[in-house]
Amino acid sequence: MGKYHEDLQRLEGKPGTVGGPQARNMPARDASSQQLEHAEVVSGRWMVKAILVVLAAAGFSLYLTVCLLFYQGQWQFVFFRPKTPQPNAATVAANSGLPITDVRFDTTEEGVQRLDGWWIPSPASSSAPLSHFVVLFCPNGHADLPGNIEALKAFQALGVNVFAFDYQGFGNSQAGRPSQQKAYANGAAALNYLASLRHIPANHIVVYGARLGAAVAAHIAQNSPNVAGLILEDPQPSLAREIKHEQHIHLLPMWLVFQDRFDISKILPSLKMPKLILTTPAMRPYASGATRVYSDATSPKQQAAITESSQPVYAQSEWHKAVGNFLSTLANQPSSPTAPARTLK
Repeated sequence: MGKYHEDLQRLEGKPGTVGGPQARNMPARDASSQQLEHAEVVSGRWMVKAILVVLAAAGFSLYLTVCLLFYQGQWQFVFFRPKTPQPNAATVAANSGLPITDVRFDTTEEGVQRLDGWWIPSPASSSAPLSHFVVLFCPNGHADLPGNIEALKAFQALGVNVFAFDYQGFGNSQAGRPSQQKAYANGAAALNYLASLRHIPANHIVVYGARLGAAVAAHIAQNSPNVAGLILEDPQPSLAREIKHEQHIHLLPMWLVFQDRFDISKILPSLKMPKLILTTPAMRPYASGATRVYSDATSPKQQAAITESSQPVYAQSEWHKAVGNFLSTLANQPSSPTAPARTLK
C-alpha cells in the first residue's frame, strides 16, 4: 500500500503526466490561445484613413473658427482708430487758425448726443462765388477730426463752408465699435443737422467722401438727390478686394464673412447730380477700381488724377485745381442756387 502511494506521488510530480502541474495549467493556456486566435486585427490602411478623417475634421473646425473670428473682428480691417489721444477743437483751432465751432448732434430719445462735428464757415464774403456752398466731409475711417485738419484747411482755402464729423467709435462721438451700418446712419444724421438746425438747402450742399467715406457720401446722395454735387476721393466699387489684397486674405469666403463692404456699385448708376471722381497716389494699386466707379457713374461727371506724391494730397495744386474747377462749374450752372445774402456762421 505504501508503495502504491509513493508511485502515485511520483506520477503527479512527473512532467508531462496527466496529473502533473503542467496538466493542471493546460486548460488556461489553451483558452488564451483561442482568444488570440479569434481577436480581430486592425488594418493599417483603416488606421491611416481614421487619422486622416480626424485631421480633416480638426482642420475644418479650425477654418470655421478663423472665419468666425474674422466675422467678429472685421471692423478692425476697415476702420483704423488713432491710438494716441488727439487734441480738442479749441487746441486745433488755435494751432491751425481755423474758426472751428465744435457741435454735438444726432440726439437720441434719451437725450444723448451721439455725434461730434466741426463747423468751419467760409472766410470769404457772402458775395463770393463759392461762399454759399457747404462741403459735407465724410472721413476715410483712418483718422478722427484732428487727423483730417489738412483736408479742412484745403476746403476753407477754396472759399467754401465745411462741416466734418466723426463716425461712432471715433474722436468725441459715441464710443463703440464702428461699422458700415453706423457710418451710413452717421452720414444721414450729419446731412439732417445741416438741413434742420442750420437750415441749409440741399442744393447748397456738396458731399465729399474719401475712401470708405466715398461710399458714405454716395449713400447720402442717394437719399438726398437734390444735393448740389458729389465728390468721391479714391472710391472703390467694394472694399472687399482691397481688404483681401492688403491683409493677404485669400482662403476665406469673403462673400459670406465680410459684411462691411461699403459697396457703391449699385448706387452710382442712380445718382443724377454732378460728380467728380478723384484718384490719388495712395490708392494707385487700386486705380482700376476708381476707373470702374467712373464708368458706372452717370453723367454729368468729371474725373481727375492727383499724380504728385511728394506732399500731402490736400496741399497739392492738382487737388485744388480739380476741386475748385468742379465747384465753379456747379456755381455757374443755370440751375445753381444764388448765394444767400447772409454769411453762414
